[in-house]
Amino acid sequence: MDDLPKTLGEKLTVKVPQVPVEKDGWMAHVAHLVANVFVLSGLTVLPLLWAQNQALGTWLGPVFLGLIALWAFIAWVGPRVSVQRFKPIKPAAKHFLLAGDQHGFIGKLELDAKTVLFDGSNLYHFGLENGLGAQPVRLLAKQLRSEGYRIVCFFDANIFYTLIENGDYPAGQIHELNGLLAVFGISAGETYVVPSGVQADNYILSSLKHLPKSFAVSNDQFRDYAKTYGEQMKGSLWRKGVSVKGNEIRLKQHKFKTPLHLKQAA
Repeated sequence: MDDLPKTLGEKLTVKVPQVPVEKDGWMAHVAHLVANVFVLSGLTVLPLLWAQNQALGTWLGPVFLGLIALWAFIAWVGPRVSVQRFKPIKPAAKHFLLAGDQHGFIGKLELDAKTVLFDGSNLYHFGLENGLGAQPVRLLAKQLRSEGYRIVCFFDANIFYTLIENGDYPAGQIHELNGLLAVFGISAGETYVVPSGVQADNYILSSLKHLPKSFAVSNDQFRDYAKTYGEQMKGSLWRKGVSVKGNEIRLKQHKFKTPLHLKQAA
């Protein structure tokens, strides 16, 4: 159906209803009532005048007929229909996924497109634990792109400080998007840094909820959100963990078209 949302932005944007407000309707009814009273009064008074002085009949007759015609016209027209004007209700708050998007791409995601939601900060920590740094994000994004998936990589707001602490970002350099993209090999249209003071987990799971053809890539099991997103977390296909075996990166319950070897990293 044409009225169904096609993008995430359309789905998350609440259409503001408009309340019909009638204006001028009461004035129309009052005018109609006054006109009827005037005509009926004339039709009542004129015969009385004629009865008292029949010499007035030469002009009372046409006036009487005119009032009858006017009464018929008023009855045919009726009271003017009330004019309905619409007053918009105060718009709802913007959904946090759209409000926190610094690059304006999240709302353009098509609902019928295959989408992978990276837990970027979690995958980076996984890379550090295995001596790989940012390679897991870089290699997984490249491979899944080649398989037709749209990538959205979520990072906590402190990602720059985490990179600096581990020597993957210059300490004296401005925290700018291009630097982050260079580290992880992703584009601006794939990168979502959540606002400070909140965790990326909620943004990942909310995206999972609203994007029907999506799954998350993370080694975090999101247990703290089981009550809120229990429906989305049913089964085992909604989240795919990452592991390393020998020189190969593997994704749980997903078989790559070609093995993902670490030697592919630049």
